[in-house]
Amino acid sequence: MSEYTFFLLHKLLVVGVNGLMLVSVFVAMYQASLTPDDFTFTFFKTIGVLFLLTLVVALGGKRLLNRYRPLAS
Repeated sequence: MSEYTFFLLHKLLVVGVNGLMLVSVFVAMYQASLTPDDFTFTFFKTIGVLFLLTLVVALGGKRLLNRYRPLAS
């Protein structure tokens, strides 16, 4: 893999993880709005689960990408 391709894939991973975090907040706010009495509990429960899933995807993607890191010149 060339250094340019690695750099591009790394930036795509960063943008993708940021997008997943934004979607997580939107989903958590929506889920919490369905139960206004337990808004805070539902929000934090949902955002916690989605954050952990996003963290697993991010770390897995970074680990996979580092496997194909180009050698330093």
